[in-house]
Amino acid sequence: MSIQKWGGVAAIVEAFTYIFGFVLFFGVLDSSGYETPEHYLEFVLLNRDTFFVGYLIIGVLFSFSLIVLVQSTYHRFWRAAPELMKFTAVVGYLWVCIVLASSLIFLASLEALAKYHALNPEQALVINRSIYIIVDALGGGIELVGAVWVLAISYVGLKSKIYSPLLHSWGLLVGTAGVLTLFSGLSFLSSNPFFEATTAIFGLGQILWFLIFGIAMLKEMPKTAA
Repeated sequence: MSIQKWGGVAAIVEAFTYIFGFVLFFGVLDSSGYETPEHYLEFVLLNRDTFFVGYLIIGVLFSFSLIVLVQSTYHRFWRAAPELMKFTAVVGYLWVCIVLASSLIFLASLEALAKYHALNPEQALVINRSIYIIVDALGGGIELVGAVWVLAISYVGLKSKIYSPLLHSWGLLVGTAGVLTLFSGLSFLSSNPFFEATTAIFGLGQILWFLIFGIAMLKEMPKTAA
C-alpha cells in the first residue's frame, strides 16, 4: 500500500481518536459529584486505568498516526509548494512531539499521584495542579501548532486545487478556531463564550476534517499523486 493510502488510513484513525476521547471523557467518565479539585483528583485515581487507556488512544495512538499523516501529506503536496510544505512538515512533527510529550507526562503522573495521595493528599493536589497546567498547555489548552499545520495544508490544497475546495475551506475555518485558542487566556476575552469554546470547536471540527481528508487520500488514484 502506498504512503498516500497509509496517510488516508492515518487520517481516519485520527478522527476516531477524537471521537473516542469525546465519548470517553464527556460520556463514559461521569465526574458528577467530584466538582472540587480535591474530589476530582480522587475521581481520577479511582478511574486510573480508564484514564490510562484513554490517553494511550487520544495521545499515543494519535501521535504515531499523525507521523504517518504528516509524511504522506508532505509527499502529496510538496510539488505544489515545496518550501511551504517543508515548513508544514516541521510544524506537523512538532505537533506530534508536544501531544506525545503531554500524554506521556500524564501517564507517568498517575502512579506518582496515587503514591503521594496515599501519603499526603494536599501535596498530591499541588502536584496534580502543576501537571494539569503542563498537560493542558502542551496537549489541548492551546491548539496553535496543530491549527497552523491544518491552515498551511488547507491553503496549499485550496491554491493548488488538490482535493475538494470545500474540504480546505473547512480546514481554514477549523484552523482559525485553533489559532484563537492562543488568545483565550487574555483577561478581556476569557469570559467570552466563543473564545471559551474555541478548543472544542477545533477538536470537533477536526473530526470532520480528518475523515474527509482521509477518504480523499484513499479514493485518489496513485497516478494523480505521483
